[in-house]
Amino acid sequence: MSTQPIEHKGYGYSFKQTRRPQEDVDFPLGPETSKKQQAEPAEPKATVRDRIRALLADVPKEGGNRLSFKAIVDYRDVLVKDWDAVVSGDLKGMGVDMSQTFRLTHDPVTGQVTAGADHPDKAKIDQYFLLTPDMADDFKNVLQVDKLVDVAERKLTPDEMNQTLDSEAMGWWYQSNMDASALFTGGGVVFGAGSFAYKGLDIRV
Repeated sequence: MSTQPIEHKGYGYSFKQTRRPQEDVDFPLGPETSKKQQAEPAEPKATVRDRIRALLADVPKEGGNRLSFKAIVDYRDVLVKDWDAVVSGDLKGMGVDMSQTFRLTHDPVTGQVTAGADHPDKAKIDQYFLLTPDMADDFKNVLQVDKLVDVAERKLTPDEMNQTLDSEAMGWWYQSNMDASALFTGGGVVFGAGSFAYKGLDIRV
């Protein structure tokens, strides 16, 4: 799979997803693909729509109930910065060696966030997220909002990113233009070693 680098506000992301051609975005699936998708288990559409609505609910709106895709990017950046500040401070307070980068992974089945096995303080990091489930939930939300950002940045032009939509229409756009199951899968980041936590991201973990 090709890698699509995206740079924004000091956070370097490397998404391992293939850019879909525009015709795949704008036109319905062919019969063979549709048949294949029908055979694969998927989250109910109502569940997906509710999850997208929940993720968009806290994004600052413009002119009432409208928001742009760029606003979602800005909202994601704030989430990352705030989460980074709290978690970095807490882990340092526990004596975790923050000079080394380490991978954090969210398991969608258990809801747990765990560190990679190669970090000497893995046990402390794993314990931290067990004792602070709210931070594990926030990590999941950051990953899921980031999936919304990834979809928009791969499919839309810069001008389209700045266009505003009613929040309900925005939810329908996402439901029509992304793999619905992506919101219910895990994810991971490379964390640590500096003031910015997010050094890379692979959402297909």
